[in-house]
Amino acid sequence: MKGATLRRVRAAATVILPFALAACATSSPPPDSDLAAARAAILQAEPVAHRYAPGELRLAQHKLARAELAMARDDWRTARRLAEEAEVDARYAWALAENERAHRAE
Repeated sequence: MKGATLRRVRAAATVILPFALAACATSSPPPDSDLAAARAAILQAEPVAHRYAPGELRLAQHKLARAELAMARDDWRTARRLAEEAEVDARYAWALAENERAHRAE
């Protein structure tokens, strides 16, 4: 009886293990494009945001730095999330700074 149970467990493991390994291997790709988009948004924001929205710009830069650290640890989920947040924060800093600059020009 014990031998039959052991054989069933081994047979089940032989069937399930390849699928489990395949699921791990097909995880999402590294967030290179997300990091690139965040860098581009920060570069766009820097000329005006450093003067009119420095706090928001620093927040975006800080999140990008944390995303790059997560990427170095192969923590792609965290890297992607932080890179997306950095991009949004940089775009917000740019919009805020452009608005302030336009109001001061009037």
